[in-house]
Amino acid sequence: MAKFTGDWLRLLLRFAWEGLSGQRGRSALTILGMAIGTASVVAVVSIGLVGREYVVGLIEGVGSNLVFAYGTGEGINPEEVSFSDVDVFLEQVDGVAAIAPVLNIDQTLSIRGQAWPVTVLGVTPSYSEVRNIVMEHGRFITEREDENAEKVCAISEELAERLYGGPPPPDATIRLFDLRFRVIGVAREGVQSAAAVQASEITDLTAIVPFSTLRTVTGLRYLDVVYMTAESREAVPLVVDGVKRVLASRYRNLSNFRVESLQSYLVLARQVSDAITLVLMGIAGVSLLVGGIGIMNIMLVTVTERTKDIGVRLALGARRNDILAQFLLEATLLSLTGGILGILVGAGGPLYVGALYNMPVPISPASVVVAFGVSLAVGIFFGLYPARRAASMNIVDALVRE
Repeated sequence: MAKFTGDWLRLLLRFAWEGLSGQRGRSALTILGMAIGTASVVAVVSIGLVGREYVVGLIEGVGSNLVFAYGTGEGINPEEVSFSDVDVFLEQVDGVAAIAPVLNIDQTLSIRGQAWPVTVLGVTPSYSEVRNIVMEHGRFITEREDENAEKVCAISEELAERLYGGPPPPDATIRLFDLRFRVIGVAREGVQSAAAVQASEITDLTAIVPFSTLRTVTGLRYLDVVYMTAESREAVPLVVDGVKRVLASRYRNLSNFRVESLQSYLVLARQVSDAITLVLMGIAGVSLLVGGIGIMNIMLVTVTERTKDIGVRLALGARRNDILAQFLLEATLLSLTGGILGILVGAGGPLYVGALYNMPVPISPASVVVAFGVSLAVGIFFGLYPARRAASMNIVDALVRE
C-alpha cells in the first residue's frame, strides 16, 4: 500500500508539473503575484519590528526605571513641587535609587553681538546619572561645586559651537545673571528624550549649573521637575504610588501634580507598534488575496482548456479523486512556489538593507511560518473550486467538447 501511495503521489506530481510547464508564462505571472503578496507580509512585519525596537530603545535609553513628578501649573490654586519635597521623597518613598531635582530658567546670552535665548538648568550631580547625560568634552558638575554654589557650568554642543566653534578652551567663561561662569564641559543627552514622549529640558542652547548656585542667584522657590530612578523595573509602580501618597499628604489637590514613569510609554509604544503592524499586514494581505484570485482564475482557464484531456482520463479509468488531487496539487504548487520566493525576498531585502547600513533587522520566525502557512492555505482554498469542477465533469460531455 505504501508503494502504491508513493507511486500515486509521484504520478500526480508529474502530471501537475507537466500541466504547469505547458503554460510557463501564465504560471510565472501567477507565482509572481503570490510572491509579491508573501514578500509584503514578511517585509511589513520586519519593518514593524524595527520600528518597535527603535522606539522602545529610545525610551529605554532615557531610562525605563525613570519616574518624574512636576506641578501642572493649572487650576484655580496651582501648586508646584518644592525643595522640601525632595527630602521627603527620599525619606518616605521606598525603592528610590537616585533623585535629581531640576530648576529651569531662561536667560539671554550675547554671542558675537547678537542676543540669543539660553535655557539655564540648575541640577545636582545625580542628574547626570538619572538623565543619562553624556559628556562630549570635559566633565559634569561635582558634589563639592554644588555644595559650595560655585559658578561653573556645562554647556550644550550647539552652544559650544556657536561660542567657540567647537570644544571650549580651558579658561572659557560665559556671562549669566551678570556673573561669570567657568565652562567645565560640553554635555548632551544619551538619547533624545523628546522622541520618547517626555520633553527634554536640554535644548540646543543650554547651560547646566549647580542646583544650589541657581537657587541662590535667582531665589527660585519651586522646582520644575523632580526625576527619580527606581531600584528596578518592578519597583517603578511602588515609587509612583509612594510619590503620589507624599504629594497627597502635603498639598490640597493632587490633581495639580503629575507623577509619571516611562513604563507606561513603553507599553503604549508596543501597543501602537503592534496595531500599526497589524493594519499594514491587513493591507499587505490584500496582495495575497489578489494572488489567490489569480490562482483560481488560471486554474479555471486550465480546466476549460484541458476538458477533453480530463474526459479521456476518466474514460480510461481515472478516479474523480485523482483528477481533483491533480488540479488541487497544481494550484498548491503555484501558491507555495510564490510563497517561498516571497519569503526569501521579504526576509532577504530587510536583511540586506540592515547589513548595508550596519543596523540590526529582526526577522520574525512567526511571520515566516505564517506566510508559508497562508500561502499553502491560499493554494488549497482557491484551487479547490476549479479542482472540484474538473473532477465533477460528465465523461461524455468532456469527450465531445471541442
